Parts: sequence; C-alpha cells; structure tokens
Amino acid sequence: MLTTTRHSIQLADGDARYRLAAWQDVMSPSGEVRMTPEEAERFTTKAHWRQIGSVLVGHVSAGDFRLVRDRAMAERIGLDHVFINVFLAGRGGGVCGRRRMRFEPGAMSITKLSSPADYRLEGITLTALVVARRVLEAAIGPVAPFDGRVYPGSSIEARLVGAHIDALLALPDPVPRAQATVASRSTLALLAGCLRGEPVPDEAQAEPLDTDLELAKSIRRYIRDRLADPDLGPDLICRDFAVSRTRLYRLLRESGNVASTIRRLRLARAYGEIAAGRYAGASPAVIAIRSGFRQERSFRRAFIEEFAVSPTALQAQVGAGSLPPLPASGPVIAEWFSEL
Repeated sequence: MLTTTRHSIQLADGDARYRLAAWQDVMSPSGEVRMTPEEAERFTTKAHWRQIGSVLVGHVSAGDFRLVRDRAMAERIGLDHVFINVFLAGRGGGVCGRRRMRFEPGAMSITKLSSPADYRLEGITLTALVVARRVLEAAIGPVAPFDGRVYPGSSIEARLVGAHIDALLALPDPVPRAQATVASRSTLALLAGCLRGEPVPDEAQAEPLDTDLELAKSIRRYIRDRLADPDLGPDLICRDFAVSRTRLYRLLRESGNVASTIRRLRLARAYGEIAAGRYAGASPAVIAIRSGFRQERSFRRAFIEEFAVSPTALQAQVGAGSLPPLPASGPVIAEWFSEL
C-alpha cells in the first residue's frame, strides 16, 4: 500500500460566490465559514493534504475568514479529530471550548473538532497535523487539557512539531506502507514527548480539566502582563476573552472587585519597584505612567491611601538607605500570581 496526496485545492478564479461556496465545502467538517462581501471578493486559497499512515498533514494558505462551530455542530461530530496547526504567516484569534486563543507567526495551536469554536483568521499560511482523537489519546492520554491551547513560536513544542510536519510534507510521494507506518509512529512519539511530559498515573490522566480554573489563570496572566496599560480593566478583559462581566467576576470571585484588584496590583508593583531602587530619580509622573495610571494626582492619592506614604517620600527613604518593609497589602502580588 502506498500513500498518495489526498487532497489539493486552489481557488483563485471564479466569482466570489463560487470561491466562498467551494471553501465552505472544504471546511465543512470543521465548521461554518463566514466572510463579509469584501472579504469574499478578495478571498483566495491554496491547500495541499497528505495521508501518511494514521496522520493527515497539510499546508494551507487562505485569505481572511471566520470559522464558527456552534455547540450543536460540535455535538454532531462522529469520529473526533485533533488539529495541530503551526502558523507560518498571518494572524488571528478567537475561542475554542473555553479557551481564548491568539495566533501569531510561529505559534502552534491544538483544537478538537468536538469543541465549540469561533475564531477569525487573517491572511494565514499554516501547516497542519490532524490525528483521530482516539489515536492521539492512546499516545498522550486525555487531550482535553490541550484543547484550545496555543504554544508561542519560541516554545520548543512549536519548533519541534513544526519541523516534523515540514519533514512529513517533504517525504517523496508515494510513501510505501512500511515507511508510512514508521512516519506516523514517530509522529505520535514526538507528540507524546512534547505534550505528555513526565509519565503520570492513569488515574491522574483521567482527571477532568477544570476549564474555569484554566481560564481564570489565563486572565490573571493577561492582567499581570498588562498592568502598565491604562486601558486595562473589566471591559477590555471581557472583550479579549469573550466573556460577560458576570462571568468574569465569577471566575475571579476570590479576588473581589476586578477593577479594585487591578488598582491594588498596580500600586503594589509600584511600591515594590520604588523600594527596590528602580525608580531612583524618576518623577512621580513617570512612575504613575509606568504603573498604568493616567494622572499623577490620582496615582499619588491612591498610593497614600494604600501605603500611608507618598511615592516621593518612599523614594527619599530608599535614597537615604532605609529599607522600608512591604506593607500588609503588598503580598497581594505574590498571592495573585502564586498559581500561574
């Protein structure tokens, strides 16, 4: 038995309606394609797929489009498959299951067909690896913990898997059955090494993923990385994670009011930076801006309310060689990030 190219498509001709219908037909197993009339007019795509043993690999280039897989569609999936995509160009983002995803060049995403999804792709080129879920789980255990996960392009996982997909695509065609078996087994072994990590007991592998906890951690990481952004607040978080304000507050209920917590985190970080001497000679206005406050006056007032000392007075203490203790509210940063 030999493997051959399973599917190739190139859509550059024909009117917009034809190209949209043809792309919808190609993508129908994954979800519903949606485009604006302007996107449909510009849309072109080129794709090449190969079946090698138990895995399917492909190289896809496509214009801008949105892919939607609602819950009803996801529940109709018969044989579930896992898609591992490595993005070479373009960008995009959205939601798969309960995870917010953002695609940048070099990033690797993992999604399963049985999860609701809604994401937008803009001028993408990617390589893809598709494996039946039962086949992949035999190699790595439950895939639920990886569903909707995006590995950055700098990660070893994205680099290794991306290079492996390239090698599979470069194999001569056709591939004899024995060699295809070696290729597919090697693929599963690589995925097991990259994704499974250290072997864990079967009962631990079977433990279901706490998706709310994972989403809460993602939001907390997002907040940590954007404390200096003055626009950071509940509205921005809800927009970027596609959650309602009610759900956001439920996810972060242990932290109390989200806006107040962000403010305390900013103040605690500013206090720690001043106490460490990193703002020696900096004006309060500079410290305020770098801490995510739009106005020096509001920063100074909030700082005094929180720590009973002004930023300038704290700078003076540090400059005089005094080592002010972190106030009681200071550990909020350590508590907030302790489980990220």
